[in-house]
Amino acid sequence: MAERLTLQVRTWNTAHGRDMPPPGDSHRHVRRKHLGEMALMMTEEHPDVILLQEVPVWAGDLLREATGMGITVAPAYGAHIPFAHVPLPLAVGATLGRALPDLVKTQIEGQANALLYGPELLLVSARRVQINDRRRFRGEPRVVQLVRLRHRRLGREFIVGNLHADHGENRQQLERAGYLTAQFARGAPAVLAGDFNAMLSSPGLRALKARGWQEESADVNVDHVFVRGFEIEWAATRWDTGRRDYAMNGDRPLRLSDHDPVDVVISA
Repeated sequence: MAERLTLQVRTWNTAHGRDMPPPGDSHRHVRRKHLGEMALMMTEEHPDVILLQEVPVWAGDLLREATGMGITVAPAYGAHIPFAHVPLPLAVGATLGRALPDLVKTQIEGQANALLYGPELLLVSARRVQINDRRRFRGEPRVVQLVRLRHRRLGREFIVGNLHADHGENRQQLERAGYLTAQFARGAPAVLAGDFNAMLSSPGLRALKARGWQEESADVNVDHVFVRGFEIEWAATRWDTGRRDYAMNGDRPLRLSDHDPVDVVISA
């Protein structure tokens, strides 16, 4: 009997590497990027695949070095002057993002989806597709990052779609992301995960399920992991919020991001 391909998959919206303290005075706030600390946190338990959203476009090399994992980055947009969408040199956006993280947020420095993969996996191909209408003066481009990976020892290939959708009514975006991921898979097992900006009862998630995508969980919020062709061994589970607290020098902790990572274990 052939050995099964088993994967632990984690998805996390990193909020551009910022800390996001909850109301009250129990947490600190430090106005700088925390991508190094996030790298330590996201690699806990050594997941096979990590999907990230709201990643600065310049952060690929930093995350590769900090995690020891392979990485492929899919920019939604590059460094630019907001609203006018005038391009800026990447170094200028990176400098402003590091210097003024609370002011810049997701603007100016550019924004990307990123996928990290462990040493047993080989990157076969990757592409990105915009899933919302092009609008020059308002809104952000939203993309699905499509990645084909091969398990080195087993020789098995699978597809991952890394999604960051708009807020509000986004059924069309979710359906398009599901369709594109399924087409890219060409029959291989597939994962569609990320920040869907949609609750379990939303029309978009119901439409995905009607088209054969599966998710088993009652514990998720707007971040999801759907599969086709995989069996779910461990249902999608959101981290306890306190688990993303990071203590520095014995002082009050920082709370990294405003999203809880979500984990799932799947097999095929």
